[in-house]
Amino acid sequence: MTATHSIAGTVLRAATRPIATRHGTFTLHVCRDLARRTYLLALALGDVTTPAPLLARVHSSCVTSEAYGGCDCDCSEQLDAALAAIAAAGRGVLFYLDQEGRGAGFAAKVRDRMLVQASRGRLNTFDAYAQMGLADDLRSYEAVAGARTLLGITAPLTLLTNNPQKLATLADLAVPIAGATGLALPSSPFNRHYLAAKAGAGHDLAIGPDGVEADPPEPVEAIAAQALPGYASLVRIGAYWLPVRIRDGGDPTPRWFRLHAYADLALGRERVVLTYGDPGERPVPLRLQREALLERIPGRERGLEQRRWSATVRAFVADGAGIAIMLSEESGAEPLGENGPPPRRDLEASAALARHHLAGCGATPLLDGATASAADGERMSALSAAGVTLGPQRFLRVDR
Repeated sequence: MTATHSIAGTVLRAATRPIATRHGTFTLHVCRDLARRTYLLALALGDVTTPAPLLARVHSSCVTSEAYGGCDCDCSEQLDAALAAIAAAGRGVLFYLDQEGRGAGFAAKVRDRMLVQASRGRLNTFDAYAQMGLADDLRSYEAVAGARTLLGITAPLTLLTNNPQKLATLADLAVPIAGATGLALPSSPFNRHYLAAKAGAGHDLAIGPDGVEADPPEPVEAIAAQALPGYASLVRIGAYWLPVRIRDGGDPTPRWFRLHAYADLALGRERVVLTYGDPGERPVPLRLQREALLERIPGRERGLEQRRWSATVRAFVADGAGIAIMLSEESGAEPLGENGPPPRRDLEASAALARHHLAGCGATPLLDGATASAADGERMSALSAAGVTLGPQRFLRVDR
């Protein structure tokens, strides 16, 4: 990673390096949107400074599909398809913006999915946003203009998008637009309801009126916000069923996980717990799992945390049950390769969430490698301090 500091508007470029994607080696520009306090990644291929129209994708983040393997939307597929299209053209850029839930945030996304599932499909995603008092789309693209300047892009963009509104919004920001090219992707029973809603809202998607839609395994109740007993700074804000697919060439069958979302008032962020199956009264496989922002980009080789997550899902499925606490330890320096150990507050909150979801059962910790690391030791200490009964440790079988 090479430090290449420059700034345009409120977008600061912090570093540049090559990144090996599934579709070739791009140049990664790690930028920080100082106004929104989020990262913006720009992946460029070829000479993007020439005046000919430039193939481009403006992509908003989707942690559930890009990190957890969720397949109830088409976000990760669009990300991969856009990189493939740029690679085929030999020149282009992908802007990756850290903005969940169509700009309304992760909490809104969770409650959107919860309300849709609680309605048993009577509501769609846009209906749910309206019920929450939110606009259909709150995404912001102001940072794209600054990123274009930092990369020396003056050419008009040919956007890879199915959304006409995105063209209009960028044009209103004085980003020159040459046109659009759609991303044609097949639907599945797990994302058909969501894609049909987007087609109905004007997106250029060929979703017919007929087709099989996958139903969650159990009904969903729309819950009100409620603090975790004994831990007032953790507030449960929603829960829904997420179909998770392992994307490592193994069994492609989606597995239904229950996603529980919490607002961590002390750390000022959302927390996620993913539960699988029904353990009964036996010890439950328990995993404290990291997520790395750069691993969301489809790589030539799968990232370490992605491979650990795939191994975790396989272990849960084999056992019939499991609990994954998604750590929020990823520091602001992670995209720069400078991530440090998890803060103590993060471990304490993770342990409290584990104790709550274990509901009196013991835990079988799933650890990273063949031997326990110092990080594993810290996590086990935090779990013990929270009153979690720990059984024999198991080590993940992580594929290369």
